[in-house]
Amino acid sequence: MTAQMESGARPPGDAVETAPWVHLSRHGTEIGGEVPSGTPRGPVAAFTAAVKLAWEVRETLWVLVVRDFKSRYRAQSLGLFWSFAHPLVMMVSVTIAFRYILHVGIENFQVFYLVGAVFWQFFSNSVIATTGSMLDNAGLVKRTTFPRFLFPIATMLSHLILLSMELVLVFGFFFVFPEAYTFTSSLLAIPLLLLILMLMIVGVGFTTCGLNVRYRDIHYLTTSFITVFFWITPVLFRVDMVPPWLQPAMLVNPVGIVIESVRNIIMFGRWPNMTHVSLAGLSAVLVFFFGCAVFRRENLRIADYV
Repeated sequence: MTAQMESGARPPGDAVETAPWVHLSRHGTEIGGEVPSGTPRGPVAAFTAAVKLAWEVRETLWVLVVRDFKSRYRAQSLGLFWSFAHPLVMMVSVTIAFRYILHVGIENFQVFYLVGAVFWQFFSNSVIATTGSMLDNAGLVKRTTFPRFLFPIATMLSHLILLSMELVLVFGFFFVFPEAYTFTSSLLAIPLLLLILMLMIVGVGFTTCGLNVRYRDIHYLTTSFITVFFWITPVLFRVDMVPPWLQPAMLVNPVGIVIESVRNIIMFGRWPNMTHVSLAGLSAVLVFFFGCAVFRRENLRIADYV
């Protein structure tokens, strides 16, 4: 992530006057005096400083989250109604197509689809939104010293609010399709799965938002990738419906593992397969730190391109 994710923002305290220079070299990036010391802050120290800084500005971060959430429904007379209407309309449409026209043999398909859809929409909408988060906040990027790595995080958190509301809808359908639900202590595993998904989103967002400022084609590549990725993620099908020779490929898709695990928890009361969850968690961590590395490299140039 940084040298305040190396953000180009002014260093705190006395460093504003004594360390205005940013030095780029094969050894790394350093914020310091006019002459580089040759010992820039390492990735671990930069990451630790970023976490500390995020905690210090948490109130401002929350303001950004709320602003992003509200801006999505500005000038819409029905406001949040559309957040519930879209998954409901899709649930009805997809159920008619798959259950009554294609005769797909999945019991309680309405709930099966709804659970997968709300988590998929959280992932896809968050990734697309975080990709454009630097351009959407161009004014703040150019005119303030707010740490830039928090913009994609704020965007993801605003979509997390929407996911929380849609989960109320998911559990509310218990009173309509009670046979589709099995509530057990396995529900306690959902926050862990959600954390893995959030880590994945932030990692992808760090990668795409930094590159998108310089290469605007990244936005279109990301939306195209999301479209293809949808069809290899078990939103409309179960993993056991995939041919056996393709099923191992499903294990390298952390989003699919999260969706399948949440479905098993809500609909069947099963604890998730911890081997699969561990693989998803490892993938998410690798994507997250890869995104941090890309963002750290691109961040110093962001103000030149927004």
